Amino acid sequence: MTRAADSVGESVRTGLLDLRKRAIEAAQAGAEATAQAAQAAEQKFSDGTENARKEASKRGRRARKKLAKKSGQTRKELARSSKEARKIAAERLAEMRKPGRKAKKAAIKAAKSAGESKRRGKKDFKHAKKDFKAALIEAKTAAKGGRRRRRWPWLVVIGAVAAGAAVALRSKPEPPVAPAPPRRPEPPKPAAKPAEASKPAAPKAAEKPAEPKPAPKQAEDKATAARNGQQSSNASEKKN
Repeated sequence: MTRAADSVGESVRTGLLDLRKRAIEAAQAGAEATAQAAQAAEQKFSDGTENARKEASKRGRRARKKLAKKSGQTRKELARSSKEARKIAAERLAEMRKPGRKAKKAAIKAAKSAGESKRRGKKDFKHAKKDFKAALIEAKTAAKGGRRRRRWPWLVVIGAVAAGAAVALRSKPEPPVAPAPPRRPEPPKPAAKPAEASKPAAPKAAEKPAEPKPAPKQAEDKATAARNGQQSSNASEKKN
């Protein structure tokens, strides 16, 4: 069993060593490949930059030519459109002009050709003139109304903004009022002292000075004298 385990361990070790060697070789090969790829990429990049510069110069020339052509075409189109616009404006101005003498004469001639009198032609001319004035007034009012309609959205937006600002200012919350601090409980008043305590204490009578004590010798003499007196009194009583 031990030999089998040793043989298995040696085989595992040899396998690991082989794997390490192969990993090292693969890493070296990868490093060489990356270096070669980097060199190739640098060469391609340099070649690509040169080609890109050449192509950019060519494209720039082509783009300039195309822009010049397009600008020329746009200028021609603008000139044509401006001419057409001028013609249309001249025609409209001619239509909007008031009918003059030539129109009056033409109306009279048309009435004559129709077999009507001059008065009839003049009346028709007057009616046409009135209609023309009414049409001018309507056109002016329509133009003014169109402009006002264009202004309406802006006015509505401005009014809405002003109303929103007013509402925001009104709806701003007022600053909160600071709450009043809680009142501290008042300290209890001291109880009324009795009248005696309130009155000042009367000064004590001056104590009598203590009598001086007799000296010890004098006290002994007095004691012996008192004893002698008692003995003499006792003797006199016995004799009686």
